[in-house]
Amino acid sequence: MLRIGICDDNREDIARIRELAVRFSEEHPETPVQIQAYGQPYDLLDEVEKSGGFDLYLLDVVMPHMTGVALARRLRERKERAEILFLTVSKEYAVDAFSVKAAGYLIKPVSKPDFDGAVLECIHRLLPENNPSLMLKSKDGLYRVPVGELVCVESFNHNQVCTLADGSVLAVSATMAELMEALKEQPAFVRPHRAYIVNMDFIRKLTARELLLTNGKHIPIPQSGYGEMKNAYFAYMTRV
Repeated sequence: MLRIGICDDNREDIARIRELAVRFSEEHPETPVQIQAYGQPYDLLDEVEKSGGFDLYLLDVVMPHMTGVALARRLRERKERAEILFLTVSKEYAVDAFSVKAAGYLIKPVSKPDFDGAVLECIHRLLPENNPSLMLKSKDGLYRVPVGELVCVESFNHNQVCTLADGSVLAVSATMAELMEALKEQPAFVRPHRAYIVNMDFIRKLTARELLLTNGKHIPIPQSGYGEMKNAYFAYMTRV
């Protein structure tokens, strides 16, 4: 069962997305869908607080009182694994989608091929086999950490400290080189500085001097490494 939450202040747009979701489910009987739609963000947030989150959110970008991007940030604060697709009339909002780890955006009026393709990609990422884990050894024992929950690794006096999405930290015995080797098949991870490894899904802002992560942490970038970091981030965020 794929639980879909729609938030859009335009009833016609909601009806269109609902129709596309129903047709998608009919054509993919292995993936039944449950759809709930909301006309404004606070109604969606109230429902999520009361009954739990959805697997996939389809959020209008421009809405009264709260933008779709601001709504997505509120949803991400719950630290639940979910996919987010933005609904918009313009591609100019694509960069904003990066900061909340959105899967992408759909241009209104949404076409069936675009909808089907985007939803299939979201389902693929939600599958357990597409959410690998990393075994980390600390002085307390072994920990299995979902790769997608690893925000960054910092090196302090030859000790590596992992920060996780829930705010917790884990000191591990592996070296930075060993951790990068373990993460080499994961395209989200980059080493912008010799003392840091960063999950690009958690980057909120990139400047010539630093990365600002979604948890507020500042990661320095050497002046000579800015171009490479910028290219890596753009390539990752615009990957097909």
